[in-house]
Amino acid sequence: MQKINHILNYFEEYVGVVSLIFTSLLVFVQVVLRYVFNYSLSWSEEVARYLIVWLVFIGSSIAVREKAHATMDALVTYLPDKGKKIFSTIANLISIVFCVFLIWSGSGIVSSVIEFGSVTPSTGMPMYIPYLALPVGASLMLIRFLQLLVQDVKSLRTVNQTIIPPKEEAPKL
Repeated sequence: MQKINHILNYFEEYVGVVSLIFTSLLVFVQVVLRYVFNYSLSWSEEVARYLIVWLVFIGSSIAVREKAHATMDALVTYLPDKGKKIFSTIANLISIVFCVFLIWSGSGIVSSVIEFGSVTPSTGMPMYIPYLALPVGASLMLIRFLQLLVQDVKSLRTVNQTIIPPKEEAPKL
């Protein structure tokens, strides 16, 4: 399991870094070409847009792994540890359901695009490649939410199994 987790970490970070660097360079080159040389690449905006879409979905998975998504914790902050773990477990379960919905609907969209044989206007790339970011990113997020759920359940068990020693009475004089 640790090796699979390491491979997923590497994949997410590699795709995220490469797409961010390539998008930044592509947009920079496009700006320089347009304003300095009065020339424009017809495909750069399209490629940059699709790279950003992939970056967002892969980055969402990284954010789940790092617990960096925005949260509403005004109520949870005042709960005891057991209550925090219960709320975290419920939130992870809801997120898992949402990811399953994204995978299901994204797969339907990808299969429709494949069926119609759509291609992108500027590059002629099959349109299913940009749309594939939705089920792939949601699948990675699902794996990460499942990992968090397992961690929460394990920590909830340890909270339940913690034995509080009885208080010792003060010696009577």
